[in-house]
Amino acid sequence: MDTLRRQIQAFLSLPKEARTRERREAVLQALGVPHPSRFIEEVWTGTWEAGIDRLLDPANTRIRPLEPTDFHFKWALEAFNGLPAPVRARLFALKIEANGLRGPILALLDRAGLATHAFEVVDLVALSKVHAEAVATLRIHDGRTCQVEVSHFAPAAAELYAGAARLFQLRTSTTHVHRLASGDKILLEIPLDGTHLDAEDLSPADVKPLWPGAIRGAAYHDALGDVLGTILRDPHYVLTRSGEVASIHNYELFHDIGGFRFGFVEPIFLSLWRRLCSPEAGEGRVLLQRMFEEYRAAYIEKRREIQARWGELEAFLTAHQQTIQEYLQGQQEWRDAVAAVRERALRDPAGWMQTLLEAYRDSYPDLPRD
Repeated sequence: MDTLRRQIQAFLSLPKEARTRERREAVLQALGVPHPSRFIEEVWTGTWEAGIDRLLDPANTRIRPLEPTDFHFKWALEAFNGLPAPVRARLFALKIEANGLRGPILALLDRAGLATHAFEVVDLVALSKVHAEAVATLRIHDGRTCQVEVSHFAPAAAELYAGAARLFQLRTSTTHVHRLASGDKILLEIPLDGTHLDAEDLSPADVKPLWPGAIRGAAYHDALGDVLGTILRDPHYVLTRSGEVASIHNYELFHDIGGFRFGFVEPIFLSLWRRLCSPEAGEGRVLLQRMFEEYRAAYIEKRREIQARWGELEAFLTAHQQTIQEYLQGQQEWRDAVAAVRERALRDPAGWMQTLLEAYRDSYPDLPRD
């Protein structure tokens, strides 16, 4: 691996005009690419060779060869993922060593219950997701494997939400945020194993036994999310094998949208009710009202707890003022963001529930009237 690293570094140290096709092919061949010439010709755009060089650069942790805004992004992704798994894995292993990621990954595995002193990268797949650029498959010393997602998308927000969630005994994904030598942050995340509660393929048989606990758990997260000003993306809730509801992909914070995510993600009691709705109108109405009442009770319970413990949440946010300011990118002062969080936290949660009912009653007339 050291010989390969030196060969890559020697190539990248050359001026761009001196990085000839022959030299690029030689580096790709050393990496293990079966047909370097064919790989270079996979994508017909002037930015492709620069994308390959960026991919080869051990210091670069952005796995995707081209940006999602590039017209040729889809073909570049396919070209990279078409490489043999050992080649893709070798590229990520180089990036791990160059960016000091071995320690953070070991710490991440330890928190996920996979304590080990060593791991091997066996695959790396580039993704087209907004919230994750790639997923690496790691094998630890006892033969077990796990996946780790890699992202540069708002790691500060994920870090802040996870910390606040821990204060209120709420679960999120197992993550680790690492600051790179460039000053940027990278988010490492182990995807949760469980049922995605807002997945479109959930059947009535899936939903029926789990909906009471699922709605309570989602309501607890919504209570915190509304206070922090989150905008949720689908899918957002995972019911874990232990029966806990975890909130994932919390990358948007401090939004002043009235506290609710109208028009973004439908409340969990509505999305689950639609999967269980009986053809009999009376039964459907009773079930919807039961599900809403379950949600309302849990939501108000958690909001009351947040109000009672506001000082702890405020202390947490104040202690992370630098992270908040970094996330806000100069668009707002951290003190103003925390003041807005306080204002939302101290609002009457029962009034918020009434606002929620009014927002959806036209579409769901069987929702309670008071």
